[in-house]
Amino acid sequence: MVKNLNLFTTMKRVLLGLACTMLGVISVFAQDRTVTGRVTSEEEPAGIPGVNVSVKGTMVGTITDIDGSYSLTVPEGSDVLLYSFVGFNTQEISIGNRSQINVLLTPDVTTLGEVVVVGYGTQSSRLSVQSISSLDNSQIEGMPIFTAQEALQGQAAGVQLTGTSGVGGAQQNIRIRGVASLTAGGSPLFVVDGVPLNDGSSSDYSNTSGAIALNPLMELNPNEIESISVLKDASAVAIYGSRGANGVILIETKKGKSGQSRINVDYYQGVQTPTTVRPYMSLQQYNQYRSLREETPASDFPQQGFDWPDAVIQQGSISNLNLSASGGSESTTYFISGTYFNQDTYALGNELDRFNGRLNMTHKFSEKARIGANIGLAKTDNDRIYSDNSTYAPLTSAFLHLPYTRPYDDNGNYSRLGFIPNLLAIEDLAITDYITRRTTANTFFELDILPELTFKTDWGIDQIQTEETFRFPDIVEPTGSGYKRIIQDYKWLSTNTLNYEKYFGPHYVAGLLGYSYEQADFASMTVEGSGFVSDRLPNVASAATPTITSSTGTNWRLASYFARFNYRFDDKFLFEGSARRDGSSRFGADNRYGNFWALSAGWILSEEEFLQNNSFLDYLKINTSYGTSGNDRISNFESLGLYEAGTLGDYAGSPGIFPSQPANPLLGWEESAQFDVTVNAALLDNRLEIETSFWNKDTKGLLLDVPIPYTTGYASLTQNAGTMRNRGVDLMIRSVNLKTPSFEWSTTLNMGFLKNEVLELPGASEDNEGRRFVEGSASQRAIEGHPVNTFYLVRYNGINPETGEAEWLTKDGEPTTTYSANDRVIVGSAIPRVSGGITNTFSYKGLRLSALITFVEGNHIMYDDLRFLYNPNNLNSFNLDPQLLNYWTEDNRNSFAPRLNGDTQSSFGQRSTLHLRKGDHIRLRNLSLSYNIPSTLLENTKIIRSARVYGMLQNFLTISNLEDGLEPEVNDGGDNNQRQGESFFTPAQAKSVTLGVSLGF
Repeated sequence: MVKNLNLFTTMKRVLLGLACTMLGVISVFAQDRTVTGRVTSEEEPAGIPGVNVSVKGTMVGTITDIDGSYSLTVPEGSDVLLYSFVGFNTQEISIGNRSQINVLLTPDVTTLGEVVVVGYGTQSSRLSVQSISSLDNSQIEGMPIFTAQEALQGQAAGVQLTGTSGVGGAQQNIRIRGVASLTAGGSPLFVVDGVPLNDGSSSDYSNTSGAIALNPLMELNPNEIESISVLKDASAVAIYGSRGANGVILIETKKGKSGQSRINVDYYQGVQTPTTVRPYMSLQQYNQYRSLREETPASDFPQQGFDWPDAVIQQGSISNLNLSASGGSESTTYFISGTYFNQDTYALGNELDRFNGRLNMTHKFSEKARIGANIGLAKTDNDRIYSDNSTYAPLTSAFLHLPYTRPYDDNGNYSRLGFIPNLLAIEDLAITDYITRRTTANTFFELDILPELTFKTDWGIDQIQTEETFRFPDIVEPTGSGYKRIIQDYKWLSTNTLNYEKYFGPHYVAGLLGYSYEQADFASMTVEGSGFVSDRLPNVASAATPTITSSTGTNWRLASYFARFNYRFDDKFLFEGSARRDGSSRFGADNRYGNFWALSAGWILSEEEFLQNNSFLDYLKINTSYGTSGNDRISNFESLGLYEAGTLGDYAGSPGIFPSQPANPLLGWEESAQFDVTVNAALLDNRLEIETSFWNKDTKGLLLDVPIPYTTGYASLTQNAGTMRNRGVDLMIRSVNLKTPSFEWSTTLNMGFLKNEVLELPGASEDNEGRRFVEGSASQRAIEGHPVNTFYLVRYNGINPETGEAEWLTKDGEPTTTYSANDRVIVGSAIPRVSGGITNTFSYKGLRLSALITFVEGNHIMYDDLRFLYNPNNLNSFNLDPQLLNYWTEDNRNSFAPRLNGDTQSSFGQRSTLHLRKGDHIRLRNLSLSYNIPSTLLENTKIIRSARVYGMLQNFLTISNLEDGLEPEVNDGGDNNQRQGESFFTPAQAKSVTLGVSLGF
C-alpha cells in the first residue's frame, strides 16, 4: 500500500506540473513570445548567415548569425514569419504553438539561373560577369558522339572546330576567338576535373606515319562527361594566366548523388563511309588519255588493271558499350564507369580500340570536412595508318597508283611496287600500331574553417605513355625495316586554395587565393633498323643494320600564384577582379615570371524599377571586362644556349659537341589583352534568350624566329617580336518557338564573326611590296596588315579559248602564258569570317528529333594534291584527274585543260589559285531521333527504370560550291598556326549511321 500511495502521489505531482506548464504556455502566447531556429539550404547545410527573418505585416525582424541561427520576439496576435534571402525563394511559415522553427531555403532559379563551372569554382550564370559557353549532360547525351570535342561543334559561339582528318583518333582543331599566336600552340587549355592536361606539341608526339597529331582528348569517354564550359573572355581565362590566351575548356566528369542509386547501360553500333571520294581516271580513261598524248593506239597499253581507291575504301563500323553505376549515402557518393569503343574506319587498315575506366568518389567526414578522388584510366590501341603527304598513306597512294598497276603477280602473290608501295601488302603483312596508355586523376581534401571560409588542397596527375611500332616486310621495303618509339610524358600538380564567400545584407563578398605547382617530365626512346633475315622476326633487335638508337628527355615546371575577388550589391551590381603570377622554366632567366590580370563589372538592369513593369522583358544584364592572358606553348629550352652532340658532333673521329642555338635570357611570354562587352537578355517569359559579345583581343610579344647576323654563328634567334589582333562578335539566340503540354519546338543559334590581322612583324623578311612576313608554307604566309593565314599564290586565269594555252596573271593583273612565282599576290585567307551552328529540337511526348546544322563562310582551302592530279606531266608516273580529258580543241574551246602537247602542258600543274577553293559550306552535322519508353510500360518489369532507343546520322549532307571529291573540313597542318586550311590527300570526314539503346536500372 505504501508503494502504491507513493506512486499515486508522484502521478499527481506530474499532472499538476503539466497543468502549470500548459497555463504558462497559454499565458506566453497571449502575450509576446520568442521563436528561435536555424536557416539552412542543401548547398549550405551548416547554416546561411544574413537571412532576413521578419514578422509578416510588422517592422519586427532580425537576421541570422554566422551559423544561420536566429532568435526573434513575436508580438501578440502575429502568427506568420517571413524568411528571405537573395537568390532563394521567400518562405512564409505559420508559427502555431511552436517556439523553434528550422527552415530549409530553396534556390530561386529565376534569380540564380544555372550554375556554370569557372576556373577553380562555380558561379551562377545569372550573376557571373564572365563570358562562358556551357553544355550540360542532357545536351551531350542527346547526341551520341565519338569524341569529347564533337559536343562543341556548332554549340558555342566564337568557337570554331575543324576536323583535321577522317582517320580514327585524329585531332580536331579548336580555335576560341581566333588564333592568338604564330609559332606557339593555338589550341585551348583543357582542364579535366581540375587537372590541366598535358599539352605537348605535335612534334613531341610525332610519328613516322606522317599522320597529323592525335586527339588530345581521345582517351576521354564522352559518356563520362557531366558538363563542358568554354572560357572565352579575359575575366574567365585570366585566372589561368600564362595558358589562357587561346581560351580554356573545363570538363567535369559525372559524380554520384546521395540516395540516388543508378545503373546505366548504353550501347550503340553503326556504319561509316567517307563524306566524299575524289574522282580518278579508270584504266580505260587513262589509256585513252595516254594514247592521245603519246599518239599510240590504246590497245597497245595494259588492258588489265586494278581499282586502288575501291580497294582501300570500305564500309567502316563503329560501336560503343558503356556501363556505369552511381549513387551514395549521406556521407559517401560514387560514380563508376567502364567503356569499350571500337572504330574500324572506312580507310583500309585503320582501326581504333579504346578501353575506359573511371571511379569518382566523395566522402564527408563531417559537415565541415570532405575528401574525394576522380580517377580515369584509358588504353587506346590504334592500328594507325599513314595519313597525309606520304606514299604509305592508303588514301594518298590509292589515287596516285597507275590504274594498270596490280597488287598481285600471276601466281596470286603480292607484288613489289617500288616508290608507291603495295597498300594491300602493308595492311596484310605490316605492323602499324600506336598504343596510348593514360591516367588522369586528382584527389582533394576540403575543410570548412569557418562557414564562409573553405580550404581545399588538390593533387593531380596526367600520365601518358605511347608506344609506336612499325614493322614492314621485305615485299614492302627490301630486306624489311622496323621502328619502335616509346614516349612517357608524366605530369603532376598540386593546387591549394582558400575560398571565402559571405552575404552582409545586400552586400556579397567572395575571394579566392591559391597556389599551384606543376611539373612534367618527358622521355623518349627510339630504335630503328633494317635488314631482316625473315619477316617472321618482328623486333628491331633482329635488324642487321641499326639506323636509329636514340634516347632523349626533357622537363618543365610552372609555379603560380592566383587570386580572385567578387563583390555584388543587391545581386544587381556585379564586380570581379582576378590576378595570376606565373613562373615558367621555359622562359629566359631574366623574364621568367609573367603577371596576368582582369577586371570586370556587370549590371542587371532588369532589377531596376524602370524595367520592372513590363510584360516582355524577364532579364537583362550587361557586363564588360578587360584583362590579359598568356601563351607558354614553346619548346622547353627555347631560351637557352644549346649544344648538340651525336654524329654531327664528330671531330676528327672523336666525340664532340657544337653550339646549335643561341641563348636569349630575355625571352618571355606572349601576352594577349582582351576587351569584352556582353549583353544577356531573356524575354517573353524566358522563351527567348539572347547573348551577344563584342570583343577585341590584341597579342603582343609574339614568339618569332628572327634572323640575326651570320657573324654570330647563327642564322636566327627566337625573340618576342610582333603583334596580332583578333576581333569579333559572338551571338547566341535560344528560343522556344512552340510549346504545348505534349509538344515543344526549340531553336538554338550560335554564330561567331571574326577578323584577324597581323599588325607588326619586326625583324621579319620583306616582300617586293616592302611588307614584312613570316612564311607558313609554300602557299601561305603571315603578312603585316593581313590575316595570319593569308594565301599568297599566282592567280590562274584559265584556258585561253583562242589559243588553248593556260594563262596566269602577272602581279599587275596582265594575262601571261609564262608561269612565275614572282607573280604571287594575296588571294584569300584560311580563317573563316563566320562560323556557327543552328540546332532545332522537336519533342512530342517521348519522341525527340534534333537536327544540328553547322556552317562556315569566308575561308579558302588549298588542295595541294591537285597539283599532282591536274599535272599532265605526271602521265606514266601517277594517276590523274578525269578533268584532264576535258582538254582544248577547236570544237571544245571552253575546256578545263590546255590543248594536248601545248606549250603550257608542262606548267599547268604549278602551284596557283587553280588549286585554291572557297571553303564556304553548310553541313548537317547531326540528326538524331530518340524515343523514351513511357515508365508505365516499364513498371511491369520491376527492373528497368528507364529506356531510350535512338538513331543518329552524322555528316550526312554537305552543301558547298566544291566539286565532287573535295572535302571542306580538312587541315593537314594539325595545330600549326601558320599552316591552316591546306590538304594533301587528307582523308575526308566520315559520315555515319548509328543505332543505340540506353537502359537505366
